[in-house]
Amino acid sequence: MKQVISASRRTDIPAFYLPWFIDRIKEKIVAVSNPFNRNQIRQVSLAAADVAWIVFWSRNYHIFLKHRAYFESYRLFFHFTINPPHKFLEPDMIRPDQAFSQLEKLVKYYGPEVISWRYDPLVFFRHKDQIETNHDIDLFQQFIRFASGLGLRTCTISVAFLYPKVLKRAEKQKNLTFVTPDTDMRNKLLTEMTDVASLYGIQLNSCSNNALLEISGIRQGRCIDGTLLNRLGPDRVSEKSLPTRTDCGCTASVDIGDYVNTACRYHCLYCYARK
Repeated sequence: MKQVISASRRTDIPAFYLPWFIDRIKEKIVAVSNPFNRNQIRQVSLAAADVAWIVFWSRNYHIFLKHRAYFESYRLFFHFTINPPHKFLEPDMIRPDQAFSQLEKLVKYYGPEVISWRYDPLVFFRHKDQIETNHDIDLFQQFIRFASGLGLRTCTISVAFLYPKVLKRAEKQKNLTFVTPDTDMRNKLLTEMTDVASLYGIQLNSCSNNALLEISGIRQGRCIDGTLLNRLGPDRVSEKSLPTRTDCGCTASVDIGDYVNTACRYHCLYCYARK
């Protein structure tokens, strides 16, 4: 059975490491370190005959769109994170209009069925004695209207998980404390989002957040979804659940990213992938 290559949950390969990945494609092999034991390394084939899908994760496909010809032998699936601009939490993101211009091109070249728009994570924090969030319902409605117009039918959402290193990172910032929203606040926001999504025929899927399933209209998401990939392509892949963390619904894949050698260069304050 051919493999699904995840590129990558651990870093943004299309934005920062596409030349590295193209070199690995040319060599038809990549060395993958176990993130929990860096001395454990395996060689993973990238030969087209061994790969059913490459699943990309990115916030910026500008470089990929220039060099997409290198991937013509592969079936591709795209996760594209487009959030409301928030320079405090995400200081080096591209503008939403730039992101949606790229999304339009991806749809033109590959079709909407192989693209998942991610509006995540939802982040809650205390800043100057006020509880704030990166969510903006007006922008969310603008985004969802545009995505729906391109033919997208899903949006992946989550609430930021407050890992210990994330909390320590926040301690170094002035007037910032990440918080977990109370249930009423969270559910009110999510219900508002599902109401908007339903107007445009968009299904909201959770990512590793089963608590969100309390809201009618939100389903458990599978960022790597073997059932969907089997429906879209001729090569059979595993449909067995193989979660990467708590509440994850993903099926089997090989993630080729690395927290060290291909570390993400964004500076998002809430991100688990940063040191």
